[in-house]
Amino acid sequence: MDPGGAGPRLSTAGKRGHRVGAPRHNHRMSISGTDAYATETHLPPLVERALAAARALAFPHSVRPEQGRLLHALAGGAAGAVGETGAGCGVGLAWLASGAREGVRIVGVERDPERARVCAEVFADRPEVEILHGDWRRIGERGPYDLLVLDGGGTGKSADDDPADPARLLTPDGTVVIDDFTPATDDPPLHDGKVDRPRLFWLRHPALNTLELPLAPDLATLVGTRRRLAGTETTWRGFAYGQIVRGVVTRIERFGVFVDLDGSEGFITAPELTRRPFDSYDEVVHVGQEVTAEILAFELFRPQVRISTAALEPDPFGEFARSAFGRRLSGTVTKVVPFGVFVRVAEGIEGLVHRDELTDRAAVETGAKLTVEVTDINLVRRRIRLRFAP
Repeated sequence: MDPGGAGPRLSTAGKRGHRVGAPRHNHRMSISGTDAYATETHLPPLVERALAAARALAFPHSVRPEQGRLLHALAGGAAGAVGETGAGCGVGLAWLASGAREGVRIVGVERDPERARVCAEVFADRPEVEILHGDWRRIGERGPYDLLVLDGGGTGKSADDDPADPARLLTPDGTVVIDDFTPATDDPPLHDGKVDRPRLFWLRHPALNTLELPLAPDLATLVGTRRRLAGTETTWRGFAYGQIVRGVVTRIERFGVFVDLDGSEGFITAPELTRRPFDSYDEVVHVGQEVTAEILAFELFRPQVRISTAALEPDPFGEFARSAFGRRLSGTVTKVVPFGVFVRVAEGIEGLVHRDELTDRAAVETGAKLTVEVTDINLVRRRIRLRFAP
């Protein structure tokens, strides 16, 4: 796990085809999503780039254009973060990134290493897009999300796929999209002559207001918006938004840290644990440790208090930004990736030297010392661009 890392990195199982018109809920549509673009024109340039990558890899199961246009529109309403499980070669992410506003983070998870690598290449010049390689549950490391697209895990459509938890992964009023259903004609909806329970799980989820949207004669998508209850953003059980609280860590899971707040459950996601980069939770906290945190939100359906220990730490990024722009600095290469290298230029601060800025990429390896110049700092995205300064 690399919850504290930065930059595009390398979801879940590959997506399979399905016979036209056959009832299903856990398979891809029969029409190849990649082939479905053969007659499409006026596509966003980023989508064209991702399609070219999918074709070069002979990957047929890209998001269909009908679904892509829906994602493009929904991404425009996101204010902070957008996520997708099952990134494939990045076609769906390209629709999302093309529709998102300036400053919105885009996170994709892909389980297949080759597709994850290709996907990272597609977005090499888009620092707001981050590709994680691994199980779909890694999406929780960067949440919560204003928009979450479940395309390769977390849908609950198969017996071995646990459904994602919208109360944990979505912001208040956040939206979840579960794609690739056959349009339902029965109430309750049926699958193979039986009640389609995975579809009902989302349609009747107590934390969501969910609609089924028919996009084509053989394609429907579920879109759910997390319910906002009066008062959940201000006070609950004697707690108040912005209040500073103390608690004891009770357990640590892959998706975050649980804290006992005098009988109420607190929860800290990886990004809210610390501002410092880290590779595993035990570098930061341990069970039984007392922590002090700020209250961010209330999860009434769990019930749970969302808290942040990072909010009480000084922000080294902001301090660095005040004086570093345009400076030449000495740094250490922490990671070599297809699109460049990451260089640590201060404690807890890393920047990217894009591959186009490197005169001899073959000579650059992890641990190497480089002299770099800071060429761009984005406080909203928390990204630093560097230039090799020989």
